Amino acid sequence: MSKRFFTLFLTIFLSCLLCGGLFAARNVMTCDWCGKKISSNASFLKSEDKNFCSEKCFNAFAESLLPVCDVCGKRFKEGFTSDGKNFCSKACLETSFRECFHCHRREPKGVIVGNNLFLCEYCKELPACASCQMPLDRFAKDLGDGRSLCRDCARDGIFEQPEMDSVMKDLRKTLADKFRMSTDHEIKYQLCDRTALKKESTGDGEHELGLFIFNIHTLTFFNRPVRSREEFRILILNGLPPDFFRGVGVHELAHDWMQQNLPHIDEPMIREGFAEFVSWAYAKSEKLDRVPWRMEQNTDPVYGDGFRKVRDMMGDARTASEWKKILLKAYPAPAKEKEAE
Repeated sequence: MSKRFFTLFLTIFLSCLLCGGLFAARNVMTCDWCGKKISSNASFLKSEDKNFCSEKCFNAFAESLLPVCDVCGKRFKEGFTSDGKNFCSKACLETSFRECFHCHRREPKGVIVGNNLFLCEYCKELPACASCQMPLDRFAKDLGDGRSLCRDCARDGIFEQPEMDSVMKDLRKTLADKFRMSTDHEIKYQLCDRTALKKESTGDGEHELGLFIFNIHTLTFFNRPVRSREEFRILILNGLPPDFFRGVGVHELAHDWMQQNLPHIDEPMIREGFAEFVSWAYAKSEKLDRVPWRMEQNTDPVYGDGFRKVRDMMGDARTASEWKKILLKAYPAPAKEKEAE
């Protein structure tokens, strides 16, 4: 064999050997779970475009695709989904429910009352305290006018006229100091029960907590008016806890101020919304958390929607004079009232 022929033969042999090795290398498989090499003659499992060296690796991969419980961290095949979260069992699911303030059960549905307290569907149907809306117990106090108070509200509530007079006097001073909101006329205060309040009310006295009443009494002589006298009165239900009572008191004093400064605005949503707004601003400044929360969550179309509308109108305004300018811009006074100003 010539040297030239031997060289050619060796070149072809090595090329075939190399090509065969590359072909074999391309056909070597690895397990897509553990990374172990799978020989060409070994049995293996295949799922779509993935290969597994054993059933154990296949099952491990399948389990990795299962959802993870957001409570215990376990993967599960059958479970629950709520608000975008996964739960492997009913026990884990119930941890996402709020605990009822009254019965302490965890339930998926209920209502929020008081200072962001949760009551389940069952407890919300129980007879409730007329003040805090919590379910009543055997220590409840019947006020004799269709209302009952829980033990805490009955203990802390305002039931005496002198106490009301003192609180209202303090509120008038606080409003004048904090918001420059004041009137200088005498106001008669009356602490009353639900029956008396309903007699004085021209609206839904069943759900009202207080009333502001303005009257003009005219003295006549031979059918001719000779003198007029203005009367200002505020009625508030008895038994309200101090913070709650102050919120109602400020609401009624805001009506008094509005009657003197913006009497032409007669839209109920604005009149009640403004009174709620002033009460809200006062409660925020005094850190009375329960009062602002009650207003912010109120869905009533007059009181709740009115409050939010007025609050948005006021923006950063902080004094009564600023509030008056904003309301006058939105609700201009009639020409005669402008001349009087």
